[in-house]
Amino acid sequence: MEHQIGLPGITEERLQEVEAELRFSLPAELRAYYKKENKFEAGEWQFHPIKDEKHIKRTWEDIVRVNSTDVEDYPSSFFRIATDGSGDELGYLLPDTKTIVLWNHEEEEVFPVALTLRAFMKQEQQIDESAMRSEDFIQTVLETGSVYGLSKLKQSGWAYCPSNQDESDVLLFFSTEEGARACQTDGWENYHLIRLDLDVFRDGWLPNMIQDGLYCGLNWDASLQGLELDPENILEELEG
Repeated sequence: MEHQIGLPGITEERLQEVEAELRFSLPAELRAYYKKENKFEAGEWQFHPIKDEKHIKRTWEDIVRVNSTDVEDYPSSFFRIATDGSGDELGYLLPDTKTIVLWNHEEEEVFPVALTLRAFMKQEQQIDESAMRSEDFIQTVLETGSVYGLSKLKQSGWAYCPSNQDESDVLLFFSTEEGARACQTDGWENYHLIRLDLDVFRDGWLPNMIQDGLYCGLNWDASLQGLELDPENILEELEG
């Protein structure tokens, strides 16, 4: 889901009051979200609410208060809009009110993570959906005892994608024939559908991937969107 149900949306009048307190106009995209819903979430990120007297306990740590406290701990131009509860924060590096940046509290640095708030929300939605597909993979293969994939040759050439994390690759696996066949496009049209017994995948493939420093892509969609997972973690889940 793009964001979870929070509190009723904020009126234009209330937004203008908040902007007067902040002494600057909130970005248009952020205003639109506040009008739709207050105290909303996206994945692990909880967006700082606008104070609402009807829900004072739930909105006490509002966006004005947050950006008025501990300011010395952040870059002077960093405007905070969301937290993940670990100390990291999302926001804007003013005067740029479009690019979403992340404050990493351990490295004490700011990194751009999305060109716009809407793009960030879409990214989080894709991550949530990918996580659900990965969970479905584990549950399904434990029930069926079968893992599927695509291979250029019947004995070699497994379908993979370059990793976005480091100089490595992501090998793709699916819990159903349909999921694997959906990816027989864009150069993989003639790849063979391969079925692996779960014990072969668990006892052979995963240990070899750990040794080779490769990642698992579980139940990626036809546009090759999905999570890059550590095979050691997958092995732990399959072994229970």
